[in-house]
Amino acid sequence: MSKETRRNIVLTVIFSLVSAIGIRSVFSHCRFLAWIAIVISDSYLFVVLLLAALRSESDSLLDRHPWITHFFPRKTAGILVVTLLFLSLLSGFAGLYVGDQVFPSGKTPLDAFYISFFVLGFTDYSPKPGYGQFVVLGQLVSGVLLLGCTFSSSHFTNFHFQKPMNAPDLDLCIQR
Repeated sequence: MSKETRRNIVLTVIFSLVSAIGIRSVFSHCRFLAWIAIVISDSYLFVVLLLAALRSESDSLLDRHPWITHFFPRKTAGILVVTLLFLSLLSGFAGLYVGDQVFPSGKTPLDAFYISFFVLGFTDYSPKPGYGQFVVLGQLVSGVLLLGCTFSSSHFTNFHFQKPMNAPDLDLCIQR
């Protein structure tokens, strides 16, 4: 098994566990678990966006810091990681929506998943003032991070890892 395959498996396992934590938070009504899933997912998304921006500005960055490639999975694993990130954010915020702390009326786990899915799609619900509004705004920021990471990761995998035009094999990519 290659190092790259192992890195992809590790990322997949990590975000499978984070997604499981998020799902567990919905059914156990544990806000602490929900916040863990949200913070881990958003932190990873922020780091990936930051590293992608740095990589686009400097062609020699990967030569100086090869560890940066550990954060970017291959295409097949990337699809799974993005799906798991989506699930962990969706379920993490659904874990916060269960009960009556965020919205005026109490929400069941199915209601919470439904609302979480539509808030991630930038639909406006009426949360309670204060903590409820903070949670909904946090989910909107997470949605923007997820969209940005999805597009930037696919962009950098397709274009910025290619060899220079004067290289002998123009069709080969360093990371595919």
